[in-house]
Parts: sequence; C-alpha cells; structure tokens
Amino acid sequence: MHEIHGHCERCQAPVFLNRSDDEYGNSVMTLNCWNGHYRWINIEGIESDMSVKIKIKTSKPLVTRISFFNLP
Repeated sequence: MHEIHGHCERCQAPVFLNRSDDEYGNSVMTLNCWNGHYRWINIEGIESDMSVKIKIKTSKPLVTRISFFNLP
C-alpha cells in the first residue's frame, strides 16, 4: 500500500510517491495525486543540461491571395 504524502493543491486528492521504469530503462519517480496532477517528476538518466533542438513544421498557407472587386 502506498504512503500518502499530503493532498493535491488542485483537487485535494491524496498525493503518492511512485517509482517505475520507462520504456527506455530510466528510473522515473513522481509525486502526484491519483487524478494525474503532478507536484514533480524526476527521470534518472536524463541529463538536464543537454541542449534540446526544437523543430517547428509549418505548412504552406491555404489561401495565397485575397482580393475584392465590384460587381457590375
């Protein structure tokens, strides 16, 4: 049985300390309530000072030209 570590600030549900392994073998520790609100997440094996490259994909605009004209 899990030990309660307080109550969630958002929903007042009990907060539990959880430890598991992710699909890459990293140890993941979380302090969260049973409704999914996290106080913190610690993933061992992940370097926090690693640079992250963010790529943003944009598509061509759907509208290439808007114009107005007078009807006869």
